[in-house]
Amino acid sequence: MSDKTVPVSEAVKHVKSHDHLVLAGMCGEPPTLIQALIQQRERLENVTIYNMPLGTPCEYANPEWDRHFKVKSFLLSGVLKDSYKSGMTDYLPVNLSDIPGYMEQLRPNVAFIQCTPPDNEGNLNLGLSADYTLSLIKHAQLVIAEINDQLPWVSGTGIIPSSDIDLFVEGSLSPNELPSATPGETENKIAQYVAELVPDRSTIQIGIGSLANSIISALKNKSALGVHTGTFPEALIDLYENGVVTNEHKEINQGKIVATCLAGTQKLYNYANRHSNIELHPSDYTHSTATISQISQFHAINSAVQIDLTGQINAEKIKDFYIAGVGGQMDFMRGAMASKGGKSIIALPSTAAKGTKSRIVPELSSVTSTKSDVHYVVTEYGIASLYGKTIEERKEELINISHPDFREELTHTI
Repeated sequence: MSDKTVPVSEAVKHVKSHDHLVLAGMCGEPPTLIQALIQQRERLENVTIYNMPLGTPCEYANPEWDRHFKVKSFLLSGVLKDSYKSGMTDYLPVNLSDIPGYMEQLRPNVAFIQCTPPDNEGNLNLGLSADYTLSLIKHAQLVIAEINDQLPWVSGTGIIPSSDIDLFVEGSLSPNELPSATPGETENKIAQYVAELVPDRSTIQIGIGSLANSIISALKNKSALGVHTGTFPEALIDLYENGVVTNEHKEINQGKIVATCLAGTQKLYNYANRHSNIELHPSDYTHSTATISQISQFHAINSAVQIDLTGQINAEKIKDFYIAGVGGQMDFMRGAMASKGGKSIIALPSTAAKGTKSRIVPELSSVTSTKSDVHYVVTEYGIASLYGKTIEERKEELINISHPDFREELTHTI
């Protein structure tokens, strides 16, 4: 490995104008490489950067640098809002299960990834995120890895030989963190309803954020749950430590918590480090319907920005700005439909904008997931059962769990 280790400034010189550069996803963006790229921006024109950021600053997405960089993002967030509005950043909607395959199609010029120092056998670990990185390593023309001794070594398939990497640079910056959000009264009410839908011995998929944290807390009296998810949230640690999550009834990866990335603080990263029962796998495995269908009683628990009166889901757009991405929602919802005894659950507050706007609406600005893939919708006002219901029956179910201030208005739209 030492003969392939170079100063970061030298490594970044391999990025040329008009290149397609893909960054490791989620919290795994390599900060030392990115800072060096920004410092060399004046020599570059129209480098297209592909990203999927979570808890990362995306400093390269500065609208003043749009001559140097263009950004195509699988997952938009607030840090990309200005560059999106300026036209520097564009949204690339691809299901997480498909992104590894997209890397094969793209065959980018350069990949920037982040990994741990090698073990005694010369193997590296991808640390925080497996998602599409293995496919990226395989299909990029040049792979540059930032070796970061601050990363956790996480079990699973994110272990690669040093020979797979073309160049190494040294870094020792703290990993990107995503602090836990604190739920409020509304989230706690929703969580109690969601918990009613989750039986003992089932396997759950859940995301991140205050509502997800509240739902996880509401499952504390369940027993023998399994976890097969996309993003591993920090709140799951308590369920595992208290014996609620055992993974003993999963038909595959038995005994293991399975995810494709970690998203939390150093507490989570320390906990996952060398943990024998936490595994990260690529998203074409974790999010595949073929994988999920092997797990009975798989419960996909996701959220949304809005839902219309037919049951269509908008999980990515507010007005004219995409606040997220398609991510893995459709993957997991379809997987739940294919699972014996599985359920697809959408949980959301009934209103937004401090109660002035209903999240249950006649029509959507964007459709993320289809109406045929939703079993249940949950708000703080109860549970709407949509599976096997007609359009008119769905409207009635959804109006019944909307905020009372908007029920008459929604009824008149029928």
